[in-house]
Amino acid sequence: MLLKSSLFILLVANIFLNNLKLLIIVFLLSLTLNIFYNKDIKKHLKRMKVLIFFYISTFLVQLYYSQEGKVLYKFFDFYITQEGLLNFGLNFIRIINLILLSWLLNEMKIFKGRFSKYQKIIELVIELVPQVFILVKKRMNARMFYRHVLKKVRTEYNKEV
Repeated sequence: MLLKSSLFILLVANIFLNNLKLLIIVFLLSLTLNIFYNKDIKKHLKRMKVLIFFYISTFLVQLYYSQEGKVLYKFFDFYITQEGLLNFGLNFIRIINLILLSWLLNEMKIFKGRFSKYQKIIELVIELVPQVFILVKKRMNARMFYRHVLKKVRTEYNKEV
């Protein structure tokens, strides 16, 4: 029970805090809990590479739209500002914290009944994220991509049931 309430406190802190140092503390706590309680941490971290790549690629977009504030570096008409870096850091740490907390919730099997089925489906969709590169190379439109993902979810879900 204590672990469940501490996970809830970490989740609330992750959502409502805007201080980068405090969010890093939440990150370290959730990482430590994952190391102790999550048996599949290595498998999960391998899957994270693709997600981090997607998020790092949005880094430039976030920097481009945050052109106000103290300029740290100027490249032609493109400015890297302190506020842009802080905004990216806050969002990045928040997403990583949410992923780590979701792994803990999944490993502890807190959700029972219908929610556990949805949890399995969400995990399967996250595992299918790397296939986006393959599907983009095939020039598949969005409707066909969604059909492909739903077909994979249906086949995997039927295997488990």
